[in-house]
Amino acid sequence: MQDGGTQWREVGSDLEEAADRALDLARRAGADGARVEVGHVESRTTTVRNRMPTERSLQLASAISLVVYRNGRRGATNSSDLSAAGLAGAVAAAMDIAAVTEVDPASGLAPNDLLAKDFIDLDLYHPLDLSLDAMLDDSRRAEEAAFAASPAIVTSNGASVNTSAGMSLLATSGGFSHSAPWSLHSISCTPVAAGANEKQMGFWSDGARAYADLDSPMEIGAQAAKRALSLLDGKQIATQTCPVLFEPTAAMSLLAEFVNAASGDALYRTGSFLTGRLDTLLFSEHIQVSEDPFVMRGMASRCFDSDGIAVSRRRVVEDGVLRGYFLGLYAARRLSMTPTGNGWGPHNLEVRSAQTGGADGIEAMLARLDRGLLVTEMVGGGVNRLTGDFSRAARGFWVENGQIRFPVTGITLASNLNAMFAGVRAVGADALTRGSFRTGSWLIDEMRIGGS
Repeated sequence: MQDGGTQWREVGSDLEEAADRALDLARRAGADGARVEVGHVESRTTTVRNRMPTERSLQLASAISLVVYRNGRRGATNSSDLSAAGLAGAVAAAMDIAAVTEVDPASGLAPNDLLAKDFIDLDLYHPLDLSLDAMLDDSRRAEEAAFAASPAIVTSNGASVNTSAGMSLLATSGGFSHSAPWSLHSISCTPVAAGANEKQMGFWSDGARAYADLDSPMEIGAQAAKRALSLLDGKQIATQTCPVLFEPTAAMSLLAEFVNAASGDALYRTGSFLTGRLDTLLFSEHIQVSEDPFVMRGMASRCFDSDGIAVSRRRVVEDGVLRGYFLGLYAARRLSMTPTGNGWGPHNLEVRSAQTGGADGIEAMLARLDRGLLVTEMVGGGVNRLTGDFSRAARGFWVENGQIRFPVTGITLASNLNAMFAGVRAVGADALTRGSFRTGSWLIDEMRIGGS
């Protein structure tokens, strides 16, 4: 276990005791195998809205997730009661569920040869040493920066500071057990700008393992206000086909669609347009998508997945060719494939282009777009994972001669993800990290824009 101080050593000891008790109770109840995830988290949140404090909260929570296996059947349950009686009740509930489920050959614990053996310190634990009053002051700073940006910022949907520190443990009846402390911090702001006959809401946030790594509250508030103000006085555009530039946060929505389609649940359960596509060209040939679970302080860094399977650095997309899926143990078994250590999802995915240079910031990307649409936000659903058909409402700006001319309203983007991925003409050097994704802006050569 990483050294998170005396407090977390004591918490870790309590979690290990709870996990050991749950595994022993499962064995005594007749389980062939069992897996437990147990954790404790301390969370604090402060929020101001229109200069008035609306939230000052402190929450402490412990929980256990238990899976038991018996005669090829699986039962699962969750509980927030880690007492002896609570654990006994959770085990009994899981065993009752297993008794009435169908036999599933894909269920069961991971074999020992796939389990993680090395547990390096990924520097994920940086608790925030601020009082609720000091956190509230940072919430105020973010909102005040938004109000200070322009008199047109007339109201606010709030500015928040969130911090969490916790300890998580995964253990199995096969002997795997590891725990580690972690922390997560974020600041967000949502101001509202008013025009002659409209209001537009802007949003900006940042998240990190260490509070010192976040953008300042003032930067976040100012950026949120800028986004709200920029959307005023929007115009409609005619329905047409044109190139589209997705700024990094919007490009991450497309990356998420790729991950969803390449994940085990879609591949074996609902079907995916990426089924059977391994080792075939999917993206433009200059595109690389890499996964690195070992990024120091990474928001999706870890040494093992939800089954204890070891993770690894890899190229998911290499020179545009799809080289791997995102498979946990169960999905891999259903697909008769090898698990990739993604039982908890992707690990710090980064999109790069071999053609990107250091000068390819947003201005250079706009110049490359020349005439078309800059997308800053997408809303709603509208993606068919089976076919890849894509249709989503969007907000953004019309660009002429590489310059932003005006915001656009009432538009829908339509295409197919196969065509969109293959049509990624460039990736910008304006990279952002949000959660498990890091990418710059994406320039796609052609999409259908539904307008007036």
